[in-house]
Amino acid sequence: MLKARLLWKVVVLALGSPFQSVLTISTIGDPPIQNPLTGPCRIVGGQEATPHSYPFAVSIQYQGEHICGGSLIRPQWVLTAAHCEVSKRGPRVGVLGAHSLITPESTQQIFGILRAVPYPLYDAQADTNDLQLLKLNGSALMTRSVRPISLPGWNTSVRPGTQCSVCGWGDIPGRDDPTTVLMKTSVVVQDRQACNSSWKGNINQDMICTSGPNKSQLQGVCGGDSGGPLICQGRLRGVVSFSSRICGDPRYPDVYARVSTFVGWIYDVLQHY
Repeated sequence: MLKARLLWKVVVLALGSPFQSVLTISTIGDPPIQNPLTGPCRIVGGQEATPHSYPFAVSIQYQGEHICGGSLIRPQWVLTAAHCEVSKRGPRVGVLGAHSLITPESTQQIFGILRAVPYPLYDAQADTNDLQLLKLNGSALMTRSVRPISLPGWNTSVRPGTQCSVCGWGDIPGRDDPTTVLMKTSVVVQDRQACNSSWKGNINQDMICTSGPNKSQLQGVCGGDSGGPLICQGRLRGVVSFSSRICGDPRYPDVYARVSTFVGWIYDVLQHY
């Protein structure tokens, strides 16, 4: 299967090869893989979000560079993707209440990451169970710009055809430098069986697939959006996991960890850590 992790290319260029291991094996008939060293990194077909309209959006950073997205689900807890490997390389920080990543904003709250708790059955080879919880080294102050997102009920589903949204920090199409502001785009939940067929049998019931509403346009997630939220009907329904090399390609839907599958584990971690 050829697919691409959605990690931030600037960090790879600056720090060497840590993210090269996320490249996956090739299979005839799948889309060409995105190389995270050179591939495009952006919310594809999107637009700048209204500042602080996603108050749960978190920028996870290393040495001042955005590497992954996340979602604030409790004042001291962030949900992101397990493949972001937050615990393996040096100190990380979570930036809350941000719209711009370079302009000083009084709304921002910055925390260290005290603990990373990946889902125990996360499988990096199969890309399954791609979730982890991050405990911040302090509790966020709830404001208009910093507020948790609601979790779904256990094992609840989102019907195919439901319109949802995604947000993240990434490159602006046609420019080589990364955007500094939060971007958003609309996506539509796809039938899981059809998505599984597109991805050669690699999609299971613990995943959600989306494509852009216009099948003639590229629209969806890409590099730098890993771990970010899929928001449907005001709830956190998915965590960005992987996409094809051609970001937003409707032939190969974007894939997310299905949050409702893991709600029991999430509450257990919140209670015991």
